[in-house]
Amino acid sequence: MRLLYILGLSLVPYGDSFTLPRNAQSRKTHALLAASSSPSSLSQHATDDAARAGEGGFSVLRQPASRKNWDPDADVSFDAPLLLTDEPPMQRDTEWWNARFGQQNEHKKSKRELDSENDNRPSPDILPDASSLDLYQRTLDTLDFPRILQALEEQCTTVPAKRIIQKQLHQRQPGRLVDNEKVELREAVPTLMADTVDGSRERYQAVRELQWLQIGSTPTTDLSRVSYRNHRNYKQSVLNFPYASSNSFDLELFFQATQQGRVLQGAEIRAVADMMESLQNTILWGETLQEHVGDEFIALPKMTQQIPFNETLYTLLTTALEPDTDTLSGKTFPLVAQLWSRVRSLRADILQTLDDLLSKPSMRRNLALDSGGALYSEMSSSGRLVIPVDSSAVKNNMGIVHDTSRSGKTVFVEPTQIVGPTNELRQAESELQREEARIWRLLTEQIILNQESLLAGVNRGVAQLDLARARLQVGEMIQGVIPSVEDEGVIVLENAKHPVLLLRRVDNVVGSDVDLGRGENQGLVLTGPNSGGKTVILKLLGLMALMARCGIPVPADGAKERDGEVVYIPRVDCFKPVLADIGDIQSVGGDLSTFSGHMLVCREVLAESQRNALVLMDEVGSGTDPNQGVALAQALLESLLETGARVAITTHFMQLKQLASSDNRFSVGGMQFVNGRPTYKLIPGVVGESFALSVAERLKLPQKVIDRANMLLDSETRQMGDLIRGLEDQKVLLDQQSLELEEKQKEVARLEQKLVEEKIRLEKKQLIARREEAKKFAKTLELKEQALEDLLRKLKEDPSRRVVAKSWDEIKVIKRDVMKEAENVPSVLARKQQNAAVLDNLQAELVPLADMDERPDFQPGDMLMVCKRGPLLGLDAEFVSASGKTINVKVNNMSMNLKMTDLSLPGQLPASMAGINQPKKIQMTAAERAIAMERKSKPKSASPPPNTRSSSSSGVTFRIESNTVDVRGLTFHEAQDKIRTKFSSVLMSRQTVVFVLHGHGTGGVLRNKIRSWLQSERQLVKTFESADAMDGGDAFTRVELR
Repeated sequence: MRLLYILGLSLVPYGDSFTLPRNAQSRKTHALLAASSSPSSLSQHATDDAARAGEGGFSVLRQPASRKNWDPDADVSFDAPLLLTDEPPMQRDTEWWNARFGQQNEHKKSKRELDSENDNRPSPDILPDASSLDLYQRTLDTLDFPRILQALEEQCTTVPAKRIIQKQLHQRQPGRLVDNEKVELREAVPTLMADTVDGSRERYQAVRELQWLQIGSTPTTDLSRVSYRNHRNYKQSVLNFPYASSNSFDLELFFQATQQGRVLQGAEIRAVADMMESLQNTILWGETLQEHVGDEFIALPKMTQQIPFNETLYTLLTTALEPDTDTLSGKTFPLVAQLWSRVRSLRADILQTLDDLLSKPSMRRNLALDSGGALYSEMSSSGRLVIPVDSSAVKNNMGIVHDTSRSGKTVFVEPTQIVGPTNELRQAESELQREEARIWRLLTEQIILNQESLLAGVNRGVAQLDLARARLQVGEMIQGVIPSVEDEGVIVLENAKHPVLLLRRVDNVVGSDVDLGRGENQGLVLTGPNSGGKTVILKLLGLMALMARCGIPVPADGAKERDGEVVYIPRVDCFKPVLADIGDIQSVGGDLSTFSGHMLVCREVLAESQRNALVLMDEVGSGTDPNQGVALAQALLESLLETGARVAITTHFMQLKQLASSDNRFSVGGMQFVNGRPTYKLIPGVVGESFALSVAERLKLPQKVIDRANMLLDSETRQMGDLIRGLEDQKVLLDQQSLELEEKQKEVARLEQKLVEEKIRLEKKQLIARREEAKKFAKTLELKEQALEDLLRKLKEDPSRRVVAKSWDEIKVIKRDVMKEAENVPSVLARKQQNAAVLDNLQAELVPLADMDERPDFQPGDMLMVCKRGPLLGLDAEFVSASGKTINVKVNNMSMNLKMTDLSLPGQLPASMAGINQPKKIQMTAAERAIAMERKSKPKSASPPPNTRSSSSSGVTFRIESNTVDVRGLTFHEAQDKIRTKFSSVLMSRQTVVFVLHGHGTGGVLRNKIRSWLQSERQLVKTFESADAMDGGDAFTRVELR
């Protein structure tokens, strides 16, 4: 805040002016200001204010000094000139503009005039001249296609995309665009509606890719992990659109301004720069999709590749303005910064000069302070500073008088001391304004020179992305699916619904199955009652064809499978053109009757018909003599089919209904009519009766009239009507039974699926329980292992017999605890029950020697088998000697005496006995090895503790942390070294089992190499295999060491 000292008082800012403080009475000038606070002075002050001209007591030519204009710490900035002709000299600017852009403006003006002329066409409903018939626009209107386009436009966020839709709405006869200007325009801006099969497929592919982005994954790729760096190097997910929906990309608005000769303002320059940044982000987004999922994303990257980008122009525009402002950058334009500095310096000097001047007593006495208000005033026209001086004290050399109060008591003088500096300030500001205007013109010129590439980037890239997103959203609104598109003139849809009815949110819209163009079927005859929905089906066919060309999903059922085989795929081929004659076209002024209007349309349809055209005609042949109308209609249909077009008509004529039976090129479909009311559902293959009398009765026509009409019908017509009605009733019954059967099949399938899910849930629950038990058991084993290690340490420290005996007792306790824990593991319990059943079967099959009538003479070395129930059941027993009913045998190299009832002749073990109670050569634990060493060092009289076996257990065989080595992420040689180190540490701790965690990997390369190496490493490795499922499955290899 700048402080001014006048009469010993500090001036403080008040609004945008400088005023005296309200507590001035307490300052040095108390006596001077006391008079102005008296009642008489206040009255005079009020009178003087009322006498002044202008708002707030100031002259219309003078206002309080503005801080914005006179703050010495702020940079002055001028707006860009509205028109170049506003900047002197006018002739030079006009020549500059005409030399650069005059011809371009002239060309664009003529184009706008041409567009205006094209829009001035007559309404399709009023045809004063038959040659002015716009069949294409009439088709769009009669099919209600503008309602579809309106919904599409509502979902667009960018102005260029909306312009493309509006252009499609007002485009005339696209099949006749042959002049060079229109062809070039079409190439520059892609149209909304495709003209080829590939165009429709590309539009649908873009919608499909947006669906993947919406759900976050493709059939093979998780897109949530794919990201890119935007133009500012910020990390962004590809799931987010590369530009903000608030950006309208309305470049045409700026170029229309430049065509009028206007220079773009700072905010407009920044808007163009922001649009260019969005274009660059869109390019980076598309490149990322191409790089990571290029095999699946095709259409969206192709759109972004159509965007040209001028990095030089973007750098110029972004650096031309100060950050977050619309003013020019002094760093980019040093001359502007110099002029700003000069202006600031001159302002400061002028204000300082005023401060010094007003602090002098001679000037202080001449000030007119009674009227109050701001001490400094600013002339509205010139911006020059003036001060209030008493009119009686004005001197010739005081300064320039610019204004006088209405009372004449006060004059407003620009002191002589600041006249020169103010002139210099105005000159500097003028130079600054000219320099800024030159820069604004330069920036505008660069934007205009890049107009073509900017518009191409917006129209070919951003607008097409916006249209693709709008197509997806409209498809979701009508529950649409993406159909297959070919070039064979086929429409096959199940449960197809009218999209306009869905957009209007009509309840319970009825779907129908439509089939046209397959095989020899080129024409479809729609029959049924009035108000039964024939015209709705006719329009539905046309709308589906137009929506497929626009790439909008169609409201129908998706693909279906039965028994693993695809039985239905929605399909709408590319039809061009789509021509419709629906509704009356008559004009009194044009002398056209209903029939004449239809014939006029038929003539144009025949002229436009070609291969894969879709022709839709409502009540063809009506409006004239029935016999002649039928003949004319059939001839017209046959002519249309000869051109290769697909035709769908509605009719009440029986001769046309019978076409399907006499001409294989036609099929028939009838609108369902149940209980005297239409259901609006198409039944393929059924000839629908007109039900004129039923409709009349439903519409409350007098019963007398209906009865008379029924009597006037000939017997053949009545019989045909009754037959058709009977067939339709049977068809309805069969359809209901079919639906009930289908529902039952679906219910059975749902129950089966529910059973499968329940089974999977129980299996998962059981697996989780097993894992929990295994974890607890592994924890117990670790504790017992630690106890055994403690015993081994004690034995090493004091290998006396007493310590050994005590240790043996502790080992037995540990063993008992471990076995008890093991029995609680679910898998062990299940295996134990299974083994018990197998042992029961084995014992039943073996015949004891005591039960044999004739026993062979056994010789030492003969093999027998233990048949006694217990841990030895099924083991081989080597005959040593016999003593009465007792036989001495060796079992597992252990000598023992068994009775003849405990032994049998050797037999073949069943497959289920494999691995049960079979002897294994396994290493002794550390405690048992110490006991064996102690036993050797003692006299033979010291017998070993009972129940001690010569071969010992391998210890812990469950996977725990201490016997597992993790080699994931290592090379094969690194894994070898780590595994060898683990083998050494395990052998040192008297263990024999190691689990190698290698994972599955890509193709199991590391796993296969490790197992091949273990196969050849026979010095250390005894056996190896995949771990059990409870220990991790094939991701681990269980290795048993020698």
